[in-house]
Amino acid sequence: MTKGKIDVVLGLQRGDEGKGRLSDKLAATHDIVARYNGGPNAGHTIVVRGQKISLHQVPSGALYPKVINVIGHGMYVDPIKLLDEIAGLQAKGIKLAPKNLAVSYAAHLILPHHILLDEQREGGKLAQGSTKAGIAYVARDKYERSGVRAELLLNDAHSLEQKIIEGLQLAKVKPDPTKINKWLAKASRLKPFITDTAKLLNEQLEKGKSVLAEGAQAAWLDIDGGMYPYVTSSHPTIGGALNGLRVSHHFVDRVYGVMKAVPSHVGDGPFVTEITDDKLADKIRGRRGEVDAEFGATTGRPRRVGWLDLPAIRTAIRDNGVTDVVMTKLDTLQKYSDLGSIPIAVAYKYQGKTLAAAPSSAYMLADCQPVYREVKLWQGNVTKVTTWRDLPDGAKKFVEFIEEQLGAPISLVGVGPGREQLLSRS
Repeated sequence: MTKGKIDVVLGLQRGDEGKGRLSDKLAATHDIVARYNGGPNAGHTIVVRGQKISLHQVPSGALYPKVINVIGHGMYVDPIKLLDEIAGLQAKGIKLAPKNLAVSYAAHLILPHHILLDEQREGGKLAQGSTKAGIAYVARDKYERSGVRAELLLNDAHSLEQKIIEGLQLAKVKPDPTKINKWLAKASRLKPFITDTAKLLNEQLEKGKSVLAEGAQAAWLDIDGGMYPYVTSSHPTIGGALNGLRVSHHFVDRVYGVMKAVPSHVGDGPFVTEITDDKLADKIRGRRGEVDAEFGATTGRPRRVGWLDLPAIRTAIRDNGVTDVVMTKLDTLQKYSDLGSIPIAVAYKYQGKTLAAAPSSAYMLADCQPVYREVKLWQGNVTKVTTWRDLPDGAKKFVEFIEEQLGAPISLVGVGPGREQLLSRS
């Protein structure tokens, strides 16, 4: 019997790289798409036939009727928002039911007090720039071994109710029985979706099926390998994929690392190549509401933008064993075309030393200076191009320069937000 395979999609920068459009494209050739980290703080935007679809907890395979979608135990699940997301997708004609959407019984649930505590922190002096989705607090409970897993919805509604009451008291909010019962009644509608997803995945892999492991956020936001403390509360990396789905590394085939031509960041923390010219940054960011504009899919906040940072990408490639680099938003560089060329960071200077790869420390990054090299741009609109061969020579040379600098193959290049705008170089 042919052994199944796992292909992994992860971000090489700070999120918002366009992982969703790659996952959407790859989902067509996989039997299962499985999310392994994050929660409603994540946001993937996919454009299908001109329609913008935002996904937060539901895997990208939802757009393909024959694909099984899995929410793994490495995720933090907000049952209310998940049910609302399912309803929103169904209103757009995307059918989701227990036969094509499975939620791990071991995934931790985001409860009302997690969100309240997050909102309280973000409204004070200890704000971290989070999405206020309750992620930090559900993660805290998980590692204090006082969290609530989805299996409690199935097996012990009374204990779940008590956990909610205790949590609200912790947040200094008087428990409202009517609101609690309403939350429990709605959350219980998720019960048919809850199952042993590790068993499901491993059985399918043993049958020779293919799994696409879909990551949220990105390598530089990993709680261990990222620029701590300006990180998320999960593992958006290769290790997170294996642990968050409970599958073996023996099944891993390709590891797709997604980078975008114009890096961005939401929230605080060092940004070595940040563009500090407000007028230029606004031009690159685009207009709020536009497809591919640099505003958070979950929060709507404007993202900080910068020049391409190759030392940071080299570190992420190294740490995750990336086999294929995918460069998105090549078309965004057209906004710079009047400049003729742009600076790209090829190294850092740190305390008198030259670094080819970035350190995963916010304190060290704050003391790093970029070593730039001017790289020529090209004239012409690339968004209508449908093959690599037809790209302007200047655009090809730009991609080839990045590939040479990274020492890793760039297999796909994005020239727009649509799934058909990811061009294969093979």
